[in-house]
Amino acid sequence: MADSRLGLAVFGAGRIGTVHARSVAKHVPGATLVGVADIDRDAAQRLVDDAGMGRVSDAQAFLDDPAVNGVIIATPTDTHSELILRATSAGKHILCEKPISRQLSETKTAEISARWARVILQVGFQRRFDAEFSRARMLVANGDLGQPRFLRLVGRDHRIPSIAYLKTSGGQFADQMVHEFDLARWLMAPLEIEEVYATGSALIEPALEEFGDVDTSLVVLRFSGGALGVIDNSREAIYGYDVRGEIQGSKGMVLVGHQRLDSGDLIDSKFATPDVESFTERFADAYRAEVREFVAAIRERREPLVGARDALEALRIALAADRSMRENRPVKLAEITGDR
Repeated sequence: MADSRLGLAVFGAGRIGTVHARSVAKHVPGATLVGVADIDRDAAQRLVDDAGMGRVSDAQAFLDDPAVNGVIIATPTDTHSELILRATSAGKHILCEKPISRQLSETKTAEISARWARVILQVGFQRRFDAEFSRARMLVANGDLGQPRFLRLVGRDHRIPSIAYLKTSGGQFADQMVHEFDLARWLMAPLEIEEVYATGSALIEPALEEFGDVDTSLVVLRFSGGALGVIDNSREAIYGYDVRGEIQGSKGMVLVGHQRLDSGDLIDSKFATPDVESFTERFADAYRAEVREFVAAIRERREPLVGARDALEALRIALAADRSMRENRPVKLAEITGDR
């Protein structure tokens, strides 16, 4: 009997590409790693050696290969939209790390291209596949929480990235907080975000002020019907990677990610352990689950659970937050129709 496993290629052999390649090779039944493409061929070779399968080649060779059913794009952000268009032209399904682009226009083009090519375009908002956040969503969707009234989300990285990275990241709202923006939309649906107010400071790395970025920020969201949300982000948390959530409704409250915090104690650098070093540890199971969802969507010929439209809406919120901070005023989401 012919091998019925779906062939997947990973573009990018960096940290997140490594996570995805290992997932395909070891944790996703029904899929096989055809190979890895990266401009650093040595890094790509180390990754396929670690995975125990696949070959090293360039992206186009994998796009031309009939054994490749889908590609996982984990390359630098400024390459995403071009690779998506090349993949859709080749008829390959796509799982792309966020963001598709920092531009609304390019994000829309990618969405349209995938639709015309009749291929899946899934976006890497992996937190939707986390067991705790998924349960919180279920409580809202089933009505167990009653009418949602208040959402609080926390996102704090353990260590601040390099200045070289931050200069090209697109800013804290589009690069880091965009995960919380997607969570806010998903967790509170069918309520919709209508207004954004944002403020921020460069407290960890003052040099960020030179190119208009911040490393410590706060955003207030107003949802349809009057429900409120608060998000805080920090580029550094000395005590380790920290992602948490809280939803209050008319029938109760649900907490996400609070178990490891001891009330009343100083949580300092001694608290940080390898299991909270970064997002790759905290969301290891979620990353595997999102690739399994990608494979399932291909097999079942259906839309993925998180797609290009979600990427577009999260980017709109990020752009609204950036405008709000710069203009020191609340910004209606309806104002964000273009890239400026």
